[in-house]
Amino acid sequence: MIQVYRIAKQKYIEDLTGIGAKTVGGRWNPKGVAVLYTSTSAALSALEVLAHLPAAYFPDDMSIATIELPEEPVSEIPFDKLPDNWNKTPPPNDIQNFAMRWISENKYLGLKVPSIIIPKERNLLINPLHPEFDSVKLVNVEPFSFDTRLFK
Repeated sequence: MIQVYRIAKQKYIEDLTGIGAKTVGGRWNPKGVAVLYTSTSAALSALEVLAHLPAAYFPDDMSIATIELPEEPVSEIPFDKLPDNWNKTPPPNDIQNFAMRWISENKYLGLKVPSIIIPKERNLLINPLHPEFDSVKLVNVEPFSFDTRLFK
């Protein structure tokens, strides 16, 4: 089993449907396509959340979820297969189209992708429409708060 982490507001933490990413779109998915974004470490999950917060916003009512899924079927995108502009902000359509092939093939439950923040680290995208999605388990949820020193 693979353990991954997700930090979100308490009212959304148990929702594993990918509706948030579907509503607004993300680096690896266009608007209208559900994907659950997770990280392979709790620390990376925290950095990913911080990277998307408005300046001077101090989040409260946050939680961290530990999620388990089987190692198979999970795939990984090698760096040499990524478009050159994969890490640009805002995300180029190329990268969303690249990930859409993974989603539409529906071959893999999860896809490991590099983090823009620390490219040697991996985020794991989970496809909530995959036939094996019922093997994804929310194993733990606990309150999470950011150290205030991070906001100085």
